[in-house]
Amino acid sequence: MFPRTLIPLISAILLATPACATDVGVFAWGSTIRSEGVQKFTDDILSTGYTEVAVLIRGVSTPTRVDTLSAVYSQIKARNPNVKVYAWIVGFERKDGWDKPWDPEVRREILDAVRSALPYCDGIILDDSFRYPTSNPVKREKAMQAITDLVREISELAHSHGKAVYFCLLPEKPEPYSIDRDAIATYVDKFIVEAYTEEYGRDDEWPVRVYNLYERLYPGKVAIALHELNESRLAHQLTLLKEAGCPDIWLFRYGEVKKMGLVRDVIRSITGSASGTSLQWSPVEGGQFDLAGLLLTGLVLGTFGGLVLAIVNPELLNSLGQAAIGIAETAQELLQGAFEAVSGALSGIQEKVLGASAEGDLGPIIGILARVALVFVWGWLLATLLSII
Repeated sequence: MFPRTLIPLISAILLATPACATDVGVFAWGSTIRSEGVQKFTDDILSTGYTEVAVLIRGVSTPTRVDTLSAVYSQIKARNPNVKVYAWIVGFERKDGWDKPWDPEVRREILDAVRSALPYCDGIILDDSFRYPTSNPVKREKAMQAITDLVREISELAHSHGKAVYFCLLPEKPEPYSIDRDAIATYVDKFIVEAYTEEYGRDDEWPVRVYNLYERLYPGKVAIALHELNESRLAHQLTLLKEAGCPDIWLFRYGEVKKMGLVRDVIRSITGSASGTSLQWSPVEGGQFDLAGLLLTGLVLGTFGGLVLAIVNPELLNSLGQAAIGIAETAQELLQGAFEAVSGALSGIQEKVLGASAEGDLGPIIGILARVALVFVWGWLLATLLSII
């Protein structure tokens, strides 16, 4: 008998590649979220189609607080577990200057912020203020080592809890900021490179050039952050990055992007999510019914089985196809409630195949494809039965 465990296995294999080729995230200040209200903010994140959100928990002039992060994390995960929530942490920049990276008290405060955030996030985002501008070579060397060591400690702590660590970078030479970029790359999961055209006064193609440069330096570890107050330009930059294959795009920041209808439409088109209510793809556990897994299993069984039979035994394929038509008719009645959308698809397949057969106008290639589609239905129904057995 076809083992039931194959259903989640096939689903897991096919879903190793995310449904969205490009993620889009947004940075949000905690004060902005509190002003708007967590519920309204969450509604907007999901309806816009964001796949990631970063909530500031330690600012330039504000102490660490995780209550807003916790509330956002709880609400988003309850509605769409696939959306990632990150704790955004400011480093050494303060309102009146810069803290010394080797100061033990400052380092303790940052590590405490990380620890407090870990239960309420999918990862940590280290702000571009994890740097120390100085022209003094001695201080620069000391700061560079201190920053690298702190990033290592943060990464070890986060990774021990299964959380990711991202590091924000300015697209500039790292040495004046006391950053050992190559060393840090060995500890973090991703660089978020801030290709802000608003700040750097560059053209819309510049973020793509930045992405291509850093992707060559750190393959598979690069996201691009955008900031542009011109709505049409920002929408254009998003589109260009998507076309260039950038897998992860971040926007700075939420309060501004919220007002840009065109940009929000582009985000939805990029992530393929218009409402944040997409199917949750997860394996079957404890007898749980998983429509996504069944559909994917049916696709595998139908496609590969149909192609093999089309070559080896066309007669058997035809018989299976005819049997599938009969089963499909019954399935339409039995599954009307739970599988309304699927039933519509079955009706379409049934009508097309029966109509083509009646007219005798089913060419060889079209015939094979139609029969493969029918065996897909057969495989899906078989997977349904196996999940219930």
